[in-house]
Amino acid sequence: MIDKPKKYHLVSLGCPKNLVDSEVFAEILDENFYSPTDNPEEAELILVNTCGFIADAKEESINTILEMAEYKKFKCEKLVVTGCLVKRYFEDLKSSIPEIDNLINLKDFAKFSQSVFQKETNNFQNLYRNRKLLTLPHFAYIRISDGCNNHCSYCAIPAIRGNLQSVPMDFLIDEAKQLARKGVKELIVTAQDTTQYGIDIYGKPMLSELLNRFHQIENFEWIRLLYLHPAHISSELIDKIASLPKINKYFEIPLQHINNDILKSMNRRVSKEQIISIIEEIREKIPEAVIRTTFIVGYPGETEKKFEELKKFISDFKFERLGIFTYSKEENTKAFSLPNQISPKIAQKRKDELMEIQQQISREFLENLVGKTVEVIIDKKSNEQNFQLEGRTYFDAPEIDGTVFLTNNKAEVGEIAKVKIIDAWEYDLVGEII
Repeated sequence: MIDKPKKYHLVSLGCPKNLVDSEVFAEILDENFYSPTDNPEEAELILVNTCGFIADAKEESINTILEMAEYKKFKCEKLVVTGCLVKRYFEDLKSSIPEIDNLINLKDFAKFSQSVFQKETNNFQNLYRNRKLLTLPHFAYIRISDGCNNHCSYCAIPAIRGNLQSVPMDFLIDEAKQLARKGVKELIVTAQDTTQYGIDIYGKPMLSELLNRFHQIENFEWIRLLYLHPAHISSELIDKIASLPKINKYFEIPLQHINNDILKSMNRRVSKEQIISIIEEIREKIPEAVIRTTFIVGYPGETEKKFEELKKFISDFKFERLGIFTYSKEENTKAFSLPNQISPKIAQKRKDELMEIQQQISREFLENLVGKTVEVIIDKKSNEQNFQLEGRTYFDAPEIDGTVFLTNNKAEVGEIAKVKIIDAWEYDLVGEII
């Protein structure tokens, strides 16, 4: 009699870069004859891959661990916790949450295999190449580097993930080809700072060359870039994106602020004048370009005048996609001990003000698309009343930006279809497939 395979339940928190690690853990579990389940009550093993970036993420991670610990009353034999929170607070977690059976440090797949399955796992490159995708089948992330050399004063990432470590280009091409063979149509390029790719291996940024090689892989129809640091965006990179048809004209550039004093204190290595020059160059060279950015409000020393400068900048430059974070005071960062800390209440008020402005900017941008035809990648069948399918345009990254709700179903999930836009909301669109 063959034993029924054990089941695992995996919770992946945080960013797409963390999801790539979760996909490696999922592959190891599959190789050891565990099968996935969406129901934690059925799982003999529960794995939580945590985020530890800012206060809200840490709180979500802790709450998720405690929630999953409750399932030890059911079939769960092992509660395994990994990720950025473990890297930052290993000893604290070990002493404060005894329900955790295994704490696995960041990307320590060897320890995971050995402690959970008593097996050795050494071929990490092969693990990344063959990882089990946890996205929808038609898109996947490829992490081209890990860690960061920027050391922004508010950011704990270098302390968690270390300095920049680029993945050799030939390996990335092998990984991308494997993704293409699996049916991936949209390749999403991610890293803490994609613009610095290769500088540690090749002595200079190599993102343009990497994009050339990704572009040659036939099965990909869209290639999307995330996390372009403004200090490292070159004219060469803008020209490269303009020249390659498969590269989405979508620039995700986290600006974080616009006041020069704040930018200097943040160690962003870029000025207001340089930022404006980059934006103007992108919009001049690529008229259809969409810029997504993020800003931090409530950073230490952000006076009312400096906030008003940011507010005017957002109103003037009308970013098509924009997110606002309130400053999170993180230990072991330079900003932690800065004077003139801003109260969370004021920071939240400032965030609300900016998002109100952005809501109107977004609505105007989307309303201008009504009556036009755009390409939409079909993500799934819709559960919303009056709609058949849901998808995204080239300016909508999954789980970050907006959705296109489709009134008919003349296309298959995973297909890129031509869609006529018939209505627009604050952040989403309504369309019909032609």
